Amino acid sequence: MRFSDYPFLRYLLFFLAGICLSFLFPFGVSKLVFLISIVLLWLIYFLAVRQKANLSILTWLAYSQLIVLGWLLPSFHREEQNETVLDGPYLAQVQAYDMPKPNSKENLLLAQYYFDSSKWIKVNQQIIIYHQSAQEFIPGQWVLVSDKPEKIEAPRNPNEFDYKGFLLLKGITARQFIPEGKSQIISVETNRLFYFFADDLRKSLSDLLEKYISQKSSLPIAKALLLGQKNQLDRSTRQAYSESGVMHILAVSGLHVGILVAVLLFLIRPLKLSVLARKSYLLVLVLVIWTYATITGLSPSVVRASVMFTLIVLGQLRDRKPPIFNILAFSAILMIAVNPGVITEVGFQLSYLAVAGIVLLQPLIVRVWYPKSRILEYLWQLGAVSIAAQLATFPLSVWYFHSFPVWFLPANLLVIPITFLIMQVGIPMLLIGWIPFLGKALGWVVGSLIQVELWILEAFRLLPFRLNELTIQPATMLLVWSLLLVWAAWEYVPKKQLAFWSVVLLFVWAMSGMLQLISNQNPEVVIYRADEGWAIDYWTGVELKSYNQSISSEDADYVILPNRAKSNWGNYPQELQVFSTQEGDLYFSELDLTINGKRMVLGQKSPQNIQMWDSQGWIKHSDSKSLEIPFNAIRLTF
Repeated sequence: MRFSDYPFLRYLLFFLAGICLSFLFPFGVSKLVFLISIVLLWLIYFLAVRQKANLSILTWLAYSQLIVLGWLLPSFHREEQNETVLDGPYLAQVQAYDMPKPNSKENLLLAQYYFDSSKWIKVNQQIIIYHQSAQEFIPGQWVLVSDKPEKIEAPRNPNEFDYKGFLLLKGITARQFIPEGKSQIISVETNRLFYFFADDLRKSLSDLLEKYISQKSSLPIAKALLLGQKNQLDRSTRQAYSESGVMHILAVSGLHVGILVAVLLFLIRPLKLSVLARKSYLLVLVLVIWTYATITGLSPSVVRASVMFTLIVLGQLRDRKPPIFNILAFSAILMIAVNPGVITEVGFQLSYLAVAGIVLLQPLIVRVWYPKSRILEYLWQLGAVSIAAQLATFPLSVWYFHSFPVWFLPANLLVIPITFLIMQVGIPMLLIGWIPFLGKALGWVVGSLIQVELWILEAFRLLPFRLNELTIQPATMLLVWSLLLVWAAWEYVPKKQLAFWSVVLLFVWAMSGMLQLISNQNPEVVIYRADEGWAIDYWTGVELKSYNQSISSEDADYVILPNRAKSNWGNYPQELQVFSTQEGDLYFSELDLTINGKRMVLGQKSPQNIQMWDSQGWIKHSDSKSLEIPFNAIRLTF
């Protein structure tokens, strides 16, 4: 195993270096400057080739092109994102089918023109809407909306989920609630069949599942497993999969694409096809893979899996098997080139970490035990895959979700085979379910298998011992991944070198932990803001004290808990002592702080800094002892 055997992995590292450089040092360029820069880099490279430059010089010139390409590419994409504020009525094209909500219907519009006092202005802006129109919105329709949309707010509190950034990665820059009578369907795009083929096909398949799956609780899961439509899953179902450590099953990924490919290859196994017929079938299979990927929404995990299986199938055309790391790196380069912001998506990160963990660690784990029984061997192989994926992804999972599924191994051993059966029945159902008798029979089987899966997950939810409200520091994440790489490289790299670097990593991690412990002893106060109410956290340096003024427990999960977890304060605070004055003010004696409505008055205990949270982090706010509490969170450090 040599690093030189994986050229695309090398290209990916230099390309990522350029992307990271663009985040640290943004460089705004136009499309013309971007293209000119790339052309100049190639001219320099070819001039060096003509001058018969040293091979090492040519190599680093090529790598420098990847770095510069990664540095300039995000600015090329940023220019395409239009965040024009629409100050009046606008004309937009419907991009999807309506998604039912409790009091409205969700959809996506692409605004093409808006009216600015006296004239229509051309724009290109995606808007997520919630409308109450009696008419269904269909992809390709043109809709006139009489009200203007609103900009999406940035996070108001530290470590709160960045909903604005999440939508911006999808190209959505505004949202709007449209009551009945505030929208009017103008016309339908004449060539909508071509542009919205995937949407129409997804809708037809979704209707097929609704028609033949009679179990109400099974239907949303069937849509998630077979079509990648997770937006109909309720919170309880998501928690059941997440707490059991099998949430990855609901995300269409390598498991689902692999089953699709396996089913379609199995169909031709008994047939003695000619070489030409077999190659034609494999090319059709590639088309099916990408059609399925488009129907399921082209998420990072399904694109990665589709690229991998496409290259594997194409390798069969030439009777070659490309190295898995080359496939992984090539698919990553392709996705990042199309959308550089994808590297910040949780799904992208977890997907590639899981596959890398399986490839590197699963063979090492399997060698720990050699079962004699074929059934035990199958279960151990499946368990080794789950363990390898969890080892690679758990640092990132704890970082984002602050929990670890203790029962992931038995849950995966039971749920993955059932999911495999669901897919084995569900895929034929999508293909031949239009035949009434077969559709009804297959729908009943799919719904019943999902009911069994739900019953198993509910059983796991009743088990004790959960690891929630966890936190992890970046240094610990890097240490875990580095030690896993040391384990994977133990047979290929001199052991003295690996032992030396392991000791260095442990020393750096220990020093980082000490610095974190020292910095966490400084007292600070955070005042969180929500649409309704506010809350105070007071970290004394030893324990957490808190007071909540009307923030609901559901909102607290997003507004308050993320900062507590990232700050390593825990989530079991003592009650912060407060007194109510005759004027209705709230006086916090331990902080010498008075809050009157939205005004804060400091006493003699003056903080060193008063900071406000914005999208870039904490910024200097005020030195005044009496100030209006801002729209965003505020922090006092002592």
